[in-house]
Amino acid sequence: MPNWRTVDETDLAATLSQGEVDAFRADGPTDGSDPVARLLQSTVDAVRGYISCNGAVRMGPSGTIPRGLVIPAMDYAMGKVLNRIGVPLTEDRRKALEAATALFEKISQGAITPESYTEDGTVDEDKRPATSPMADDGARPILGGGIW
Repeated sequence: MPNWRTVDETDLAATLSQGEVDAFRADGPTDGSDPVARLLQSTVDAVRGYISCNGAVRMGPSGTIPRGLVIPAMDYAMGKVLNRIGVPLTEDRRKALEAATALFEKISQGAITPESYTEDGTVDEDKRPATSPMADDGARPILGGGIW
């Protein structure tokens, strides 16, 4: 299984309540397009933009992001949804949004390197992923599920 994947409404619903997702959809454009699908696409595009600035990552297929960045990506999208529907951020949600934004900024600056794409989901040993800047001993922890 590849280590990069697409995101869907189920991922967003893991961060937001279904009521919040439905309110966002109801407040959407009148052209018949699905605002949730558009939000997910723009979020993936933004995350891929941050990653591409890094320069040390083999990018996955269009429309995919590393599995380890799905939750931070949904935290990033959560901020857009709640702002649009006029729901104030709780302290926990504010911290999650700030952490996601900081993570993506560090990725773009090369301070953190997410996992490069591989077809079989194995770690690319030439481009080991990280979840934080190098430790004093030079170790770089692996980015994976459960970090966020």
